[in-house]
Amino acid sequence: MHTSSSHPAAAVLAAVLAEHGVRHAVVSPGSRNAPLVLALHHQPEITVHVSLDERSAAHHALGLSLATWTPVPAVCTSGTAALNHGPALAEAFHARIPLLSITADRPADVVGRGHGQSIAQAGVHAAHTVHHDALDESRMDLVELTRRARRAVRLALHGGPGQSAGPVHLNVPLEEPLYDLAPAPTLPSTSEGNLEDQADSTPNPLPIPQKLREALDRGRVVVLAGPRPRTAARSASTHLHVNMPCLAERGSGVKGPCVLFGAERVLQDGAWPAPLQPEAVITLGLPPMSKALRNALNGIPHWHVGEDLDGEGTGWDIWGTLQGSAPAEVLTWTSSPMQRDGWNQAKNHLLEATSACEEKWSDLMAWKSMTQTWASWSEKERPNALHVANSASARYAQWLDLAETCSAHATFHANRGVAGIDGCMSTALGWHAGRCGLGQTPSTWLVTGDVAFHYDSNAFLTEPSLQRHGLKVVVINNGGGGIFRWLPGTQHGEVFHRHFETPPARTVASVAQGADAKYLRATSAAELKRALEHARDEEGLVVVEVVTPNVDSADAVKTYLESCRD
Repeated sequence: MHTSSSHPAAAVLAAVLAEHGVRHAVVSPGSRNAPLVLALHHQPEITVHVSLDERSAAHHALGLSLATWTPVPAVCTSGTAALNHGPALAEAFHARIPLLSITADRPADVVGRGHGQSIAQAGVHAAHTVHHDALDESRMDLVELTRRARRAVRLALHGGPGQSAGPVHLNVPLEEPLYDLAPAPTLPSTSEGNLEDQADSTPNPLPIPQKLREALDRGRVVVLAGPRPRTAARSASTHLHVNMPCLAERGSGVKGPCVLFGAERVLQDGAWPAPLQPEAVITLGLPPMSKALRNALNGIPHWHVGEDLDGEGTGWDIWGTLQGSAPAEVLTWTSSPMQRDGWNQAKNHLLEATSACEEKWSDLMAWKSMTQTWASWSEKERPNALHVANSASARYAQWLDLAETCSAHATFHANRGVAGIDGCMSTALGWHAGRCGLGQTPSTWLVTGDVAFHYDSNAFLTEPSLQRHGLKVVVINNGGGGIFRWLPGTQHGEVFHRHFETPPARTVASVAQGADAKYLRATSAAELKRALEHARDEEGLVVVEVVTPNVDSADAVKTYLESCRD
């Protein structure tokens, strides 16, 4: 029997996590969480990673959860530290990713009495978790602690809408002394306690709704496939095949003859082209990123596929027209030749517009040069995992042909649950470390903007167990939040540059140096090609800064989108 913390709640939690196949934990330094840290450290099956910033730590755990599809815990001390798990929990809640936030706390009888690092922690994350609970060892015996810990893990995997995955918050009050050790407890068998802990998570078979069947028979249905984070832990061989016309986003894990990425590019005056207008929509994954696309499909009845897909669950009522769920088998429905011809014409038009876009240096041309460079490499050398930050990067990724750019079994991910720029780099680092922990050698590339890069620079404040080797970070530096130049705010010239675009005050090179990364810089397509090749051949962490002009980049996007709609 191995050693663990002398605190039963901490020892039980570590044992239950190991029992359920969790192999990673991310902890942040503190004192009140010492029993939790010691219990995890002494749990033989679990690798403990240390991340200084709790906000980054929770996103590191999010990335590890994505890679392993297990509820990886982020563990912190009491007080405001607990609040810093909030952004990652909100992302996991909306993206339906299993994640655990374990927050140490002062004993309940001292909270609210002015003791240091004590706030009202219990239930503080209730709005953005599928379950929250307190493991109070002063009031619970070993059987009850074990039952509640097992229930928390089960609900993280199947406790969301339609048995989808989601985040769970466990608050753990702990008395002093905090640093004592004891023999690890023997957990009660799963037959002890509430039977709900052993509930069958297999969904019931779903019928095809009659109204949807009629629309399918008429060939007037379109699939709207948003990102599906569950695919980040799967191989490409398990991706869904969609026969019908499909408006997809990267990360949806769909393939098929009529799959169209970046479909908002073909809207005419904000409307969907009449020949391609559907009478029903099937949604899949998260809601689409494009507001214009959502508006163009407003008012059309829709059904969601996800209840019979592990961890994905029911859909969002995006337009107030959700009719219910449909089985995944509807995705194999075959479209008519006329319908396929119309969609193929739209796809070919977008390919021609992308190929013909001007060669003036800009963000768009940097993306085009980057993907062309990757595509020129051998299958083994290409990225087999591509993470992108939100805002402009996530949109450019829809417009280029990544299928010809990355390896055949590549995965794609962006934090599109809430769609904030929080933790983009931390999530990619966690995902990369998780794949390395599975014995794989992933070629992971993160493409981010300069603002998102600086915003999450604490991602690198980790000790070495969070594997960085092999991670390549490309920073598109257009001097601030370039996506704001796509919006009407530029009309306020006197405040736009300072209050919206907001150029960072420090350099990419200084952050790279602080992270002990190899730093490369490119200001043209030729320099970018050489920098990417150099980064590919480096074994350690690499940061490639790509300097682009802000005004020209915004103009290039406007010109490109106009050409797509001609």
